[in-house]
Amino acid sequence: MVEALGIDIKEMLFAVANFLILIAVLTKFLYKPFLANLENRKQSIQDAFDNAEAVNKRADEKMSAYNKRIANVEQEAREILKDAKMKADRQASQIVDEANEKASLMLQKAEAEIERQKILAVEEAKEQIAMLAVMAAEKIIEKELDASGQTQLIDNILKEAGASGWQN
Repeated sequence: MVEALGIDIKEMLFAVANFLILIAVLTKFLYKPFLANLENRKQSIQDAFDNAEAVNKRADEKMSAYNKRIANVEQEAREILKDAKMKADRQASQIVDEANEKASLMLQKAEAEIERQKILAVEEAKEQIAMLAVMAAEKIIEKELDASGQTQLIDNILKEAGASGWQN
């Protein structure tokens, strides 16, 4: 039957053998390297995805760490400002207390000086009054007068005392 169709079995076997050899050569030199190349490419793409995922994960971790740092820095800044304000308030209070102490001390010194000046003025007035009394007594002893004469004598003493500067 095969011969009736004009097909030679030897040629057919030869063609099949050539075809199988061709398939074997193509498989060995083209198909396997092609599959290996495809597998390598697939692996490199998978590695790139894995690497990109790892890089993204590290970037997210770093971003989270930076956000925490920023939050900590902001908290530290608030604490520093709070401490600075407290120190400034303490210093202001201390300055005010020192100023009040100095003012109180100055007031005490001024009051003491006023009291001293008052005592000096009283002593000076006593001395002048005593001097005036001595002058009056001297004049009275020199003359014994009646009431009108005594008034005139006192007026003269006061004029003399005013002229000598007992009030200065």
